[in-house]
Amino acid sequence: MKRWVAAAIIIALLCLEGCTPYKISQKKAYRNEIVHTEVDYDYEQLKEDLFKLKEAHPEKLQVDTIGVSVEGREIYAARIGNGEKKLVVIGGVHAREWMTSYLLMSLIEVYLNHDKEGKKLKGYPIYQLLEEASVSFIPMMNPDGIDLVLNGIGNRNLELLGAMNEGEEDFSRWKANIAGVDLNRQFPADWEETESKEGPSFENYKGTFPLDQPESQAVANYTLKEKPEMAVAYHLSGSVIFWYYNQKDQAYKRDLKIGKKIGRITRYKLVEKEDSEGIAAGYKDWFVKVFEKPGYTIEIGDQRYDQIGADEGYRFIEENQEVVPYLMREIRKK
Repeated sequence: MKRWVAAAIIIALLCLEGCTPYKISQKKAYRNEIVHTEVDYDYEQLKEDLFKLKEAHPEKLQVDTIGVSVEGREIYAARIGNGEKKLVVIGGVHAREWMTSYLLMSLIEVYLNHDKEGKKLKGYPIYQLLEEASVSFIPMMNPDGIDLVLNGIGNRNLELLGAMNEGEEDFSRWKANIAGVDLNRQFPADWEETESKEGPSFENYKGTFPLDQPESQAVANYTLKEKPEMAVAYHLSGSVIFWYYNQKDQAYKRDLKIGKKIGRITRYKLVEKEDSEGIAAGYKDWFVKVFEKPGYTIEIGDQRYDQIGADEGYRFIEENQEVVPYLMREIRKK
């Protein structure tokens, strides 16, 4: 009996040392050394992790400031790869969806580590793909809003923000930037016809004109400068993929085919054409309309933002780590 007790204690101690907290699945997850999900992922944590990654991979990771938020926080683009064919991936668009920022930062580290070690990921040769394509991650488009959600009101104007939050002093549901503008209703793709609240709000106000917020303007300008072959925006929640924005003929078939493959990789549902918005002003919609190239909105998580814990980030890495390598392989064909 004593031996069984001793064995159980040893196993428990080993688990404290090395067992993954990924509670959704017991599959072996690729564990990062720098980016961790045990904390709510705010701007300060992202900045610390980003420059630790830069220090660990100085020749492989390029970090640029592409603009600043309303409150003056820097908006970063982190580029990996050397290829001329480009992919842009954005996250942290909506404040309460900060988990997408954690996901993108984790994926950056996963790819950098596979590249450094010469390992394949799900059969994809990361080192080779990064020689033939490049990926720019904008992991936190909305740093002010995320700070409000995770760290509270601070020294901000409670009366002003409380009015935008319909009298609520709990800001965990906040979706907009700190000025009360929904950054995913800001892009010049049928903006005039896009539905909106009448004034600044915690959600669903599109602003006074397209790209009137510094965050959306920075991301649009960067995308126009990069001229990527594809673009992806990560959001939460629903475990669905939006791909359609009035494409026709060959573009329709091309974008649908890629979307179906992303669906098979992630096991997320591809949203049917009939269920997609024909008028919107989101980043993906703008990209598809302006560039006439494939753009996707990937919604992670089966539950609402307030029902998903930080420790579920491991599941999202597992579900999405193959997406970027697949898209890199696709864009190098073009």
